[in-house]
Amino acid sequence: MGLMQNSDILRWIEEEQRKFKNNPILEKLLSLQTEVKRTIDEKVDEFIKEHGLAQKVSVPKEPLKICKIKSKTLEIPVNWRYLLSAPFIYSMIFPAIFWHVCLEVYHNVCFRLYGIPLVDRKQYFTYDRQLLSLLNFWEKFNCIYCSYVNNLIRYSAEIGGRTERYWCPIKYYRRIKNAHSQYDKFVDKQDLKHFRTDWKELRDFSDLD
Repeated sequence: MGLMQNSDILRWIEEEQRKFKNNPILEKLLSLQTEVKRTIDEKVDEFIKEHGLAQKVSVPKEPLKICKIKSKTLEIPVNWRYLLSAPFIYSMIFPAIFWHVCLEVYHNVCFRLYGIPLVDRKQYFTYDRQLLSLLNFWEKFNCIYCSYVNNLIRYSAEIGGRTERYWCPIKYYRRIKNAHSQYDKFVDKQDLKHFRTDWKELRDFSDLD
């Protein structure tokens, strides 16, 4: 048999994927895998909280090689770049909160209307880095602020991904970086003739329950 062309290889891969796509045993195993991972993560979090392990993390402080403003209770690094950027950094809290409020309204109204499972906030909003003993008060504050905004971005991406899966589950022609969790389930450009059927199946979010 001669060498297969790239298009033939892609077609063969897609055919093999299609064979397993509606396999109830495989779907059950994938669902079980997700559930086991979620259970393990929950148990680990419970164990850490129960034994207070996060609060016991201690790393020796290393001196910062910049000027500091010192007091009895506070030690703040001072750098002209930090001072110039501070208004831009901390002012982002206002659009972030506004975005969060609007996102929650959309999330709770539209997802219920569409029948899409709500995204669990607990899986995206995590705050524990400020428990490290090497951080001073100001660094802990910044850590909480940074965690909130970046967790909000990840949370938003998951809501957006589920929305895209419901309304337009077609893969882009070009490769994209850091795709959201639903993207791999989308219909490939090579298989658009089955798009309507696959789209209907993708609107069934039972795999996320």
